[in-house]
Amino acid sequence: MSAPLVRRSPAHPATVRGSVELTPRMRRVTLHSDALVGLLLRPAQDVELLLREPSGRRVKRRYTISGHRPDTGEIDVDVFLHGDSPGSVWGATAAPGDALEFQGPRGKLSVTSAPWHLLCGDESALPAIVAICAGLPADEPAIAVIEVTDAADELPVNATVHWVHRGDTPPGTPAVLTGALSALSLPDGPGHGYLMGETRTMVAARALLEERGMQHDDIFVKGYWNIGRPDRIAGRVPGS
Repeated sequence: MSAPLVRRSPAHPATVRGSVELTPRMRRVTLHSDALVGLLLRPAQDVELLLREPSGRRVKRRYTISGHRPDTGEIDVDVFLHGDSPGSVWGATAAPGDALEFQGPRGKLSVTSAPWHLLCGDESALPAIVAICAGLPADEPAIAVIEVTDAADELPVNATVHWVHRGDTPPGTPAVLTGALSALSLPDGPGHGYLMGETRTMVAARALLEERGMQHDDIFVKGYWNIGRPDRIAGRVPGS
């Protein structure tokens, strides 16, 4: 019996159109590709960029699409700058005309109607949180609990935002976000939760929200990175 055919996502060529600094540690890079012309996206979908290390080795980094313009075939990706990893170096140095390839867009997150929405995460989730909140109906309020190093990392979010500054506490310490969630007053009625960030922290946050009455199936969880696994951080959080 022959082995099953493995189908892989095609790689699309893209060109950097420009970049802009959002915060001292976050840069927005605009990409253009003919493959994106006319393509309608769901909030918080991502693309996987095919990058090269100085040695020539190919590496992949996934980034949430923070903005897209189907008429021009452009998307924006927000890159958290930290360290000298391939993702951070690319985000800091990307210049108009630079060529690269990507796979996607992809993503399983589906935003469904609810009386209210709770979004929780760290820097890795900030682009997704911004995108989700921007796409919510005006009559469905959003509450966001976002962990960052300090006020310099804050970005505008269309929600009632509770910024959690961890300061010198190491990223991925569950108590930072779970402590803020424990103290948070939640609206009445059933809400939907979206938890995205360091895996252990998101698992702990889900358990906490279930203890507070949120239904398991109403909570979306996505681990973007893991403590001790900087190679899995996907270019979006400290150590990327």
